[in-house]
Amino acid sequence: MKKILTTILVLVSIISFAQVRPNTQYGFKVGISDSKIAIINNRSTIIPKLKNNINIGLFYRWNLKKISLQPELYFQAKGGTLKSTSANFTETGNTILRNNYQYLTGAFLLGYEVVKNVHLVAGPEYGYSLNTGTKRGPDVNTDLSIMGGIRIDMLDAAHLFSLNIRYVHGLTNTTNKTYTLADKTVVPFNFQNRTLQVSASMNFSDYYRWYKKHGDKKKKK
Repeated sequence: MKKILTTILVLVSIISFAQVRPNTQYGFKVGISDSKIAIINNRSTIIPKLKNNINIGLFYRWNLKKISLQPELYFQAKGGTLKSTSANFTETGNTILRNNYQYLTGAFLLGYEVVKNVHLVAGPEYGYSLNTGTKRGPDVNTDLSIMGGIRIDMLDAAHLFSLNIRYVHGLTNTTNKTYTLADKTVVPFNFQNRTLQVSASMNFSDYYRWYKKHGDKKKKK
């Protein structure tokens, strides 16, 4: 019973401490994504398929009333599975190629609170490839994208956790591969990344502020 009461008191103190959203927040995020390679003006017999990937990293946020500014630095895997209906891929020797594009990514998001604790977010994303030129990696070093989505701050009074849902639209051609048509015409491929991200972020700064204010007092007792 004593443990239950202590837990309740801790939660209440966190909530009362965080009634007003702090001007700055920082923490980490981790999530999963469904990604694929969009083949622009596809004239081949190759069909893009979705592939499950991960993303994990850090963020910093400035809160200005209803507007927020949020730079991020994180690792993410993109790319997707390609299936050929007519020939084998040279990389695998069969009709399936599961690409794994690995990027160190920097992003800058502008957020706007449309209703309490629900934010629309959008901004650019720049990725630097960590496995360029490998069998399952991209052929170019960089990937420029634009993203848009929604952020929902959970446990609304505490602001400790957020749910992030985003769509990332690649603008860069990630391959230098070509395709030979039935009439022997060679045409260049244009592969672009398409990604749906779902992640959870923890505002470590809010927990640290609470602990700095209440945790030390608890220790002294």
